[in-house]
Amino acid sequence: MKHFLPVAIALLSAAACQTPGYEYSARAAPNFPEALNYTDVSVGRFRGPASDVAEAGFQALIEDAELGGQRWFTNTQSRRPQGIYEGEVFITGFRRETRLQRERRCDTHRGLFSCETYVVVEQRCPKDIVDVSVAATLVDFASGRPVFTAERGAGAEREECFDIAVYPDTGQATGAVGETVNETFNLRDAPVGLVADAVAAAIPGFRFDIAPYMTTLRAEIVSKPLVPEEASDYRFEAAVKATRRGEIIGACAQWQELAAAYPSAPGILHNWGACTEARGDLAGAHTLYARSAEIARGIPLLRDRDARPIFDALARVSRGRYEDQLIDGARNPAGY
Repeated sequence: MKHFLPVAIALLSAAACQTPGYEYSARAAPNFPEALNYTDVSVGRFRGPASDVAEAGFQALIEDAELGGQRWFTNTQSRRPQGIYEGEVFITGFRRETRLQRERRCDTHRGLFSCETYVVVEQRCPKDIVDVSVAATLVDFASGRPVFTAERGAGAEREECFDIAVYPDTGQATGAVGETVNETFNLRDAPVGLVADAVAAAIPGFRFDIAPYMTTLRAEIVSKPLVPEEASDYRFEAAVKATRRGEIIGACAQWQELAAAYPSAPGILHNWGACTEARGDLAGAHTLYARSAEIARGIPLLRDRDARPIFDALARVSRGRYEDQLIDGARNPAGY
């Protein structure tokens, strides 16, 4: 059973030079498909600075992971889970960017909303920047074998400005003054708060490594006729224009009629396949795309650019069907 969101396909807002198409939501397998075999997991120890932040963040990530509105992980507090996520935090950079700036301020007020005299204030603004890398390893609980390791990096920064001089306002320019000064410091001196913020920013990236997720895909249509039958029927151009305007239901109805009338027209078959794909029928779309690609390969002098949507779509749907099989085959008592 497919787990697509309700059929709410929409035209992707695009510039005139972009190929029109239909957006839809679909399931995607995690970056590490091995993770699909571990739906009962817990969080172990993370070593390094701000390790408590990493552990708490990873635990929340697991508990909040959903697919199609249902929790993916079945038991995040088990004493004998299928797998345990452990990891380590590394500080990879600590630097400071210092800039000078000038701003105009009121020095003497004439009234509540009126200024009599202004001054120009020069400020020194140091910005501390910390970068971290977090490594997380899924360990099989029964064997102790590492299943995979993923790494995510992130940074955090903090800037404070201090007044260092005040000048009479003579109409001088305000804004940046001089060049920014860059300094690099010992990693061990990185501020604890910034390290914690950077670690917290890195953890959400693991969501795409540990469990399947919903993503937005785009089924492009062929917008230029590839064979005489497509060029001679006004409905082809009308359906392309309807797609560009976002009239998806009408456009897809046209592609369906045209596909019945011209079963050997590759552009038409592909575009009906795009509608089929966007409705969640990947098997039907795969059949249409494969037939379209077979015909397109036999057209002499067909430009690669014109045929690109056909072969891209065939690869995309093949990948989607494969990932669906992986997700459907996952050992998950939650109902997937």
